[in-house]
Amino acid sequence: MLETSTSIYALGFLEAGNAWNDIKDFNPFELKRSAGVGVRIFLPMIGMMGIDWAYGFDKILGSKQYGGSQFHFILGQEF
Repeated sequence: MLETSTSIYALGFLEAGNAWNDIKDFNPFELKRSAGVGVRIFLPMIGMMGIDWAYGFDKILGSKQYGGSQFHFILGQEF
């Protein structure tokens, strides 16, 4: 008999990263930072689904605007 088991997860995250064209340009103090929260739901018949909200704290390269708020939708297992 099939069991009805749905799992729901809440999460919070902090992240930082950047990309450089050359190793000579590398500077670990030039990281772009963001933080956010998300929800994941695992349905056995469908798989993992989720939604994340994140806020970028640093200015976008070549702009005076900050990264601001973004939503991301997730379908399927990422890793």
